[in-house]
Amino acid sequence: MSLLNKTFILNLGANVASFLLSVLFSMWLTPYVIKNLGVEAFGFVHLTQNMINYFSIITVALSAVVVRFFSVSAHRGALDEARGYMNTYIVSSLVLSVILFFPLGGTVFFIDQIIRVPAGLLGDVQIALLIGSLLFLLTFVMSGFAAGPFFANKIYITSTIQAVQMLIRVLSVLLIFAWFAPKIWHIQLAALIATASACILSIFFFKKLIPWFTFRVRDMSFAKCKKLLQAGGWSSVSQVGVLLFLQIDLMVANVMLGVSESGMYAAIIQFPLLLRTLSGTLAAVFSPTITLYYSKGDKEGLVRYANQAVRINGILLALPAALLGGLAGPFLSLWLGPSFEHLKWLLLIHAGYLVVSLSPAPLFYIFTAYNKLRTPALTTVAFGVVNLLLAIVLSGPAGLGLYGIALAGAAALMLKNVVFTPIYASKITGERKRVFYKGIYRPVAGASFTLAVCYALQYLFAIDSLLSLFVTALAATGTYGLFAYFVMLTKAERHIVTTRLQAFRCSLSFPFQKGFFK
Repeated sequence: MSLLNKTFILNLGANVASFLLSVLFSMWLTPYVIKNLGVEAFGFVHLTQNMINYFSIITVALSAVVVRFFSVSAHRGALDEARGYMNTYIVSSLVLSVILFFPLGGTVFFIDQIIRVPAGLLGDVQIALLIGSLLFLLTFVMSGFAAGPFFANKIYITSTIQAVQMLIRVLSVLLIFAWFAPKIWHIQLAALIATASACILSIFFFKKLIPWFTFRVRDMSFAKCKKLLQAGGWSSVSQVGVLLFLQIDLMVANVMLGVSESGMYAAIIQFPLLLRTLSGTLAAVFSPTITLYYSKGDKEGLVRYANQAVRINGILLALPAALLGGLAGPFLSLWLGPSFEHLKWLLLIHAGYLVVSLSPAPLFYIFTAYNKLRTPALTTVAFGVVNLLLAIVLSGPAGLGLYGIALAGAAALMLKNVVFTPIYASKITGERKRVFYKGIYRPVAGASFTLAVCYALQYLFAIDSLLSLFVTALAATGTYGLFAYFVMLTKAERHIVTTRLQAFRCSLSFPFQKGFFK
């Protein structure tokens, strides 16, 4: 099975397009919200949602594994079993959502005892928490319907829904801010409206892709629920570590450094988080095929495909990471103002370690396919604790401030993803320890090359406008494209890329050829 087949390219293109759209929306929306709310209030937009996401430790036990169990059963022709897993998830998620709403909503009454909240913002933060709770639970219920595009290997549908969701969110923010005095909770309200719309679309496409599925409460099985919870239990443990990696930094910044520093970090951290999001969406493109290889018992094909996936994933991540780090100074100055330019080194730190540590992300789906989640879960928690402790020590006693938080994340995530993940993936597949490492080297070389190009261009030309920033980024992208084509791709992959480009050029040259618009 070719990695660069039509389905893969379509899924990849849709995911990249969705990511680029999210970048554009973030670039525009962040300064808009900061201008209307202020930097301190903006920090609470993300901090409140991060606190709510801590409850994902409970919900992920179901949501993390239902797609895997449904797809494996369906691929093997056990449709009744697949229907049972999905109906079990739907009923269980609805019941659990009702139960969880009470502790989630209850946090509004003592939020000021957990984090620093100025008295003038307390009411807004409390409403934001309440709406965010509803948003979180709706997302939890909706996540199961991703099984449709996953099973059909039509990940582009999920990406399209995400793009629509982002568009509705931005439009909702604009309308709400235009009609009412801007409040923190308005951002959560806009997100809730967008997520409700995405939920409707997800259900619609699930029914289209899985016509043989029928929702019936009586198909809910306690035995299947137990099986999902047993498999997903380690996902819950892993989620503790994930939260300690991804969503504890703002809390540390708020408690250790204060509201203002937390607000500035919330603005900066968005783009590293977008890189993480891109990594997740790219890895998701590879996951259906990894699951399919496992379902068929083709270990050799799975290992070969996964190794290619690591390299391609890294190649796709290297460019945005290099641009983020190499153009951080002029970007922050033009985007948020000169007062933020001194934080460019934060972006450089994040970009540097993320391009290395996120490349192995497709290997996570080997753990899921083999249902080997215990060791990765415990390891993630261990390194998450390391991240938390290092962040506290480096930001406070060591006096490194926000840079200490970034360096802590770099050390912990590199140990987890670059040391542990490839070795454990090779162990459960019965391969040699270094088999998955060779996919990391070329992306690092490509990112380093592009980073050097960015700094060279800044040395030669002044970047003092959005146009000059865009032209510089475009030039760096062009050089990276050439480097990737001649150095990072294999001969077979270069042939496929050339063939696809030629076919695309012909379609543009002859748009009215017979059958083109069919």
